[in-house]
Amino acid sequence: MRGFARWKTLPVIEELPRYGYLLEGRLGPVGAALLISSKRGGKILSNLSSCYVDPQWSGQAGQLLSAATKIKHVTYLDASPSPNNWRALLAQGFTPYNFGRSAVFAWPGRGTVSETIPDSLAEAQLLRDHRDMGWISLVVEKDGIVSPFVLKPYRLDKPPVEVMEVMFCHGAEDLRRCAPALARYFLPRGSLGFLIDGDMETRLSHYEEGREPRYFKGPYRPVLGDLAYTEKAVFG
Repeated sequence: MRGFARWKTLPVIEELPRYGYLLEGRLGPVGAALLISSKRGGKILSNLSSCYVDPQWSGQAGQLLSAATKIKHVTYLDASPSPNNWRALLAQGFTPYNFGRSAVFAWPGRGTVSETIPDSLAEAQLLRDHRDMGWISLVVEKDGIVSPFVLKPYRLDKPPVEVMEVMFCHGAEDLRRCAPALARYFLPRGSLGFLIDGDMETRLSHYEEGREPRYFKGPYRPVLGDLAYTEKAVFG
């Protein structure tokens, strides 16, 4: 219920439904595909957050998925597909784009971290939306570059330490550049590192392949480190 309360405050994207698509049988609903849609500048992304069809109507699951992901200029992504759906996604034209995750650690260093969101920042509304969801939206200025971040508290299993999961950034290079400044901000708050999609390939990082694979379909390959407006952020 908390997730849906967050979801209904987000703007509706033109041409896309507020919540998704319903599959109806003779006696009522038998399936649903939920889509959380958003914009990155001129690009439209739509997160296929959930898809379910009653087993008696399983033969229509492909038709529902096809109808829900049919708009050519929209990029659809599945941020948390279950293994038994991987084959169905491939059959619908999806491609894997994330194959694992990195836990990243850094020594505290240079850079200015601010909780103030500049109105001039292109991602200002994105940062505000995710702050309203309860997550941490920050801006880091380093080497004359201003970089936006949305982070969410996360506890690693091994080792069992608190880190910040990256919900949004401009990519691995931005996190690598800003990690020392972010470490100086978060270490006193009890967070020891960061968790991000992809292999960071740094001395103070650990990559685990096979964690949280993600798939996309459409003209725009999602940036690793951008999980904004997906179920990972909306439903927490």
